[in-house]
Amino acid sequence: MQILTTPLIRFGRNAGPQLRAEGPIETPLLARGLTLLFNNGVGQGLAFLASLAIARLLGVAGFGAYAAVMALVFVLGMVAEAGLEASLTREVARDPTQSRALLLASLRAKAVIGGCLAAALAFAPVARALAPSPAEVSAVRLAGVLLMLNAVNSSMAAVFRAWGRMHYVLVVNLTGLAVQLAGVLAVLLLLPTVTALIAWLILVQVGEFLGSVAVFRRGEKELGTARAGSSASAAGLVRRSLPFALAGVLGALQLRVDLFLIQALRGTSEVALFSAATRLQGLLTLAPASFFAVLFPAFAAAHGESCSARGERLYARALRRMALAGLAATTVGVALADVMVLAAFGHAYAAAAVPMRVLALQVVPLLLNTTTTLQLYATGREGLANRVATVNVALRLVVGWGLVPLWGAAGAAAADLVAETAVLAVYLLMGVTRTRTAEPVLEEVIS
Repeated sequence: MQILTTPLIRFGRNAGPQLRAEGPIETPLLARGLTLLFNNGVGQGLAFLASLAIARLLGVAGFGAYAAVMALVFVLGMVAEAGLEASLTREVARDPTQSRALLLASLRAKAVIGGCLAAALAFAPVARALAPSPAEVSAVRLAGVLLMLNAVNSSMAAVFRAWGRMHYVLVVNLTGLAVQLAGVLAVLLLLPTVTALIAWLILVQVGEFLGSVAVFRRGEKELGTARAGSSASAAGLVRRSLPFALAGVLGALQLRVDLFLIQALRGTSEVALFSAATRLQGLLTLAPASFFAVLFPAFAAAHGESCSARGERLYARALRRMALAGLAATTVGVALADVMVLAAFGHAYAAAAVPMRVLALQVVPLLLNTTTTLQLYATGREGLANRVATVNVALRLVVGWGLVPLWGAAGAAAADLVAETAVLAVYLLMGVTRTRTAEPVLEEVIS
């Protein structure tokens, strides 16, 4: 039910060269970005309401346990993902006639990898070892099914993004989140446990998959690719996705290693405070982050198999816009942290204002680093991106290990700030952020 989309082009079975020439870049990015921003805005709102309900009705300790289980789902979900979502987006954006073959190959691969993970988590000793407390063992045993379904649905969304059909993502995502919110409220009132919540999320993901299949078939008919392309090897797609698989695991660790550290060193109550702060940071970055899902297929289509002047210009414009958006978000987050925390989560979470301010300071380097990472992916430099991401995770671990025992959630936020700032410095020193052209981005591309 997460986000990450391309153009109404009429192409037939033999339109391969025209597809590559006309690719997703031709549809205005602003229009696609605004569609996805609406999707993310409403989606974040629904997800945020669900988080508030869980935080208030389960209490601080219960919300911390739920956050810990979902962090496990997120990290292992990146393993099940195996980098396939990113490579699927890039390859379908370059040649939409291969949509069905590539999608089926990715689903076969994810069924095998995700199925193995689900079986491992269902094994009682493994679940007991990973559960934040004995009460959540059953939730961990169910979590494998949830992460596998998440991975499968991400492949469907990857194709929609590569097609430029943001409204497909909008319909599937928002319908699923609305149903999810209604069910979360019912579960919390009738059976307020983490296990019951995970079971409900599984049912929502099943419905989302069925809806995505129906939308995919409609999209094939509209785009004229229902009979196009040939079969694709799941093993071959996995091999091409390995750099993205490593990137996915590293990215998941970047987002969740803090929670694991806090849980180990300070307990679930402090996890709840950090989770509240990160959810509010997500609201601050909602608008600029919505464009990442648009920029990746656009970068890939602009560059093709090698760097191009058009891709460089697009990247330069994106960096400038992300810097401005980040400064605005930082100003709001630092100035209004207390108000936002109290209004959203209540006085029990008042201490989350401090880590939220630190996370707000992180926004500018975070947005610039993510934009640069997408550019590296689009130009086939995944290895460099992964090496820098390894440094990022290592810094979060090392700095966090020293600061979390002292400052709890605020210490983890400070470690994140140090890591993202260091990554930005690395990119600047290596000259990665310097574009090879000073020409302005074509107005029709972005506006």
